[in-house]
Formats: sequence, structure tokens, C-alpha cells
Amino acid sequence: MRRWLITGISSGIGAALAKAALARGDHVTGAARDAQAISAFEAEGAGRTRGIVADMSDPRQVLRLACEALAAGHVDILVNNAGQSLFGAVEEVDLDDARGLFEVNFFSPWALTQALLPHFRSRGSGTIVQLSSGCGLNGTPGLGAYCASKFALEGLTETLALEVAALGIRTMLVEPGAIATRFISHGTREAQLRIADYGFLSGQGKTVLDGYYATAASPPEAVAEAILAALDGETLPLRLPVGEDMRGALAQKASALAALAG
Repeated sequence: MRRWLITGISSGIGAALAKAALARGDHVTGAARDAQAISAFEAEGAGRTRGIVADMSDPRQVLRLACEALAAGHVDILVNNAGQSLFGAVEEVDLDDARGLFEVNFFSPWALTQALLPHFRSRGSGTIVQLSSGCGLNGTPGLGAYCASKFALEGLTETLALEVAALGIRTMLVEPGAIATRFISHGTREAQLRIADYGFLSGQGKTVLDGYYATAASPPEAVAEAILAALDGETLPLRLPVGEDMRGALAQKASALAALAG
């Protein structure tokens, strides 16, 4: 039985992964902002779930989450899944809003990782799974702030993987493409500033993304299955792309890097 700590378990990938882990007989500590979602989650686990209400935008609550999770027992797998998005051209996005986005998408995973690393080092084992995105590989018009936060998470995790591999700690970046979750309706905000030259983006963020997701989205269960399969393998990949659209994203990135190399 493995013991998980998963953030953002109220819906989407977090909920699907928690359910899949429980189906295997594992124990899951899950975090979410919504107390009702936590109650529902705990009711599903037959004694193998523990829910903690935590707002990942608040550094104090992130550290409390780590302390409460470790007080309940050891952790084998940390999954930094909680995230937000912000739609607007780079010029339109308010920098305070961007900082808030980074708090959830970048600094809270960093803080939670830091908080659990002493535990993993003392045990000589542990796995850190970071939910990145196709937007962590390539820039996307209208999603500059979100892309920047995921690019930052990618760089941090690449470095972390090199630092902890010899300590028995495994690290993986999960890069989903379009996934059929509530992320667009509940996790994406619009920049308030409107600049006419960006009219093809301004105020159309959710509409554009909804249209794309309607034709290209994979179910969140596909991501959960891919994560479990990767964890079961002999060698954990540093990057785990999920979804048909990620093939194009990876090819685009490889092509751009090849062009830079000359």
C-alpha cells in the first residue's frame, strides 16, 4: 500500500488520480479549498482517505498541509496537481494577478516539495509528481502568464531531478494536453484590461479554450492511468506527455531547439 499526498482533489485530474490510487488499495491524503469536496472525498475512502482543507495560494496553509499530512504517517508520493490559469495578452495581464497565479502554480509546489524532501531523504525514497502542461513546453497566445508559471515549474523540476536522484528520490513532470475537466470554467480567469490590438484574444479566453477542449480533450482518467503506469515502470521518465495534442507540442519544441542549435 502506497501513501499519497495529492493537491487539488476536488475534481479533474486530482480526483481521477485519487480514485485510481484508492482502487488499488492505496492510502490518499487529499487537499482542496472546498470543505464540502473534502467531506465527499473522505466518505469514499473506506478509512484510506484523509482530507485537508487548504488554499494553495496561502503559503502558511501550504506548510500546514505538509505538517498535517506527515503527522498522519509517511508519504510515498507527492503530487502537486492544484493549479489556476489566467487568460490575456502579456501586455494586458495585471502583474499582481500574475504573481497570484505563480503562487498557486509554482511557489506552492516548490514549498510543498521543500517541506517533504527532508522526509524523503530520511527514508531514502519518495516520488514527486509535478503537474505541468503542454503550455510548459511552448508559448500559447493569451496564456503567457500560465505558460510562464509552467515553464518555471519545468525548470525547477529538471534541476530537482538532478539533485535528488542519488538520494533515492524520483521526480516526474506530467504534461497533459487538453483534458476534459472544470479547469476552464472554474480555474481560468480573464485579464481585466482590454487593448484593441489584441481583440482576437481579449475577452474571448474561455470561449476559445472551450472550443479547443470540446474537440481535443482527453478524459482525466487517461492522465491518472498514465501516471500509475509510469510509476509502476522500472524507470520513471522525467517527462510524461499525455494526450494526442502533446505529440505536436513536443515536436514543435524539438524543432525549435534544433533550429537554435544551428
